[in-house]
Amino acid sequence: MKKLKNTAKLRKILAIVLSLTIIFACTVLSANIYYRVRLTDGERELTLNTYTTNTNRILKSADITLSSADKVSKTEKGNTIYINVVRAYPVHIMYHNMEYVEFMAGGTVSEALKKAEINLSVDDVINHSGDTLLYDGIEIVIDEVKYISKSEIKSVKYDTKYVESDEHPQGYSKVVKKGVNGQTKITKTYKYVNGEFDSVCSKSKEVISKPKDAVVKKGTAQVVQASNITNDQENVVQTMSTNTSTAGSINGMSYSKVLTGSATAYTASQGALTSTGVPAYVGGVAVNPNIIPYGSKLYIVADGYTYGYATAVDTGGALMSGTALVDLYMSSYDECINFGRRNVKVYILN
Repeated sequence: MKKLKNTAKLRKILAIVLSLTIIFACTVLSANIYYRVRLTDGERELTLNTYTTNTNRILKSADITLSSADKVSKTEKGNTIYINVVRAYPVHIMYHNMEYVEFMAGGTVSEALKKAEINLSVDDVINHSGDTLLYDGIEIVIDEVKYISKSEIKSVKYDTKYVESDEHPQGYSKVVKKGVNGQTKITKTYKYVNGEFDSVCSKSKEVISKPKDAVVKKGTAQVVQASNITNDQENVVQTMSTNTSTAGSINGMSYSKVLTGSATAYTASQGALTSTGVPAYVGGVAVNPNIIPYGSKLYIVADGYTYGYATAVDTGGALMSGTALVDLYMSSYDECINFGRRNVKVYILN
């Protein structure tokens, strides 16, 4: 009976040993299974045999070092492992004239901008779309482009139209209608790139108001020459001697001769032009230019009245017909009435 028990025990031990042997054998066989690795690193291709599927170990055994931006992809097909290493390359980004360099191993333009922490605004213009695939040598240029419009108002000069009249002597000129300048609005649009002026990209004109022509009446009647002054006009020009013996000085100014005759006064609306084209002003007087040439410097006095220094700049019908020697410009109608008609002395200054 004892012998049977020992036999059963022995059988158990043998069964356990056999199981352990099988397990060990399987482990050994499994440990000896190797993998074929096909590795691509740029233009470099390797084939390795290995007992591990760990990517880092495989790369280390192949003496391949990676940078932080490099990318590694791995696929397994049976006992073959495919590993592809994509090396990062510099992506140059010019942003508002500032250069950024990001190392990328593929991806898109948008991903490169995101890595560089660049956010585009509505004024930015980029040379590649966001979904453009990156490649070695790509350059991304981003400019800030702004358009600024500026306007200015410019005056448009009016024209002058002349109307001839035979009711007035030659040399007569009177503003019948004042001219009014027009206005034009000019708008220019300027282009600025990265804060610097680039070009004028548009220009437009808008008429705000059209100019209104001035109308000037000009006399065409035949003038009366100084040599044709009649005896009836002697009360106007009592003395017109050109004899140098009349020369002298008055009020510290030397004169070459003195004319004595009748004087009247006139006024005009603001901006009215004289026969010589200058605006009428106090000190500018009307004469017969055949007796007193335009531009002559004068000094005019009368009994109890001094008009003072004056310049011959205008003419008129009374002057050309010989009924007055000089017509004095005054600033108001009341002054003209108060002056009336008086005998004056006109000193022709040197």
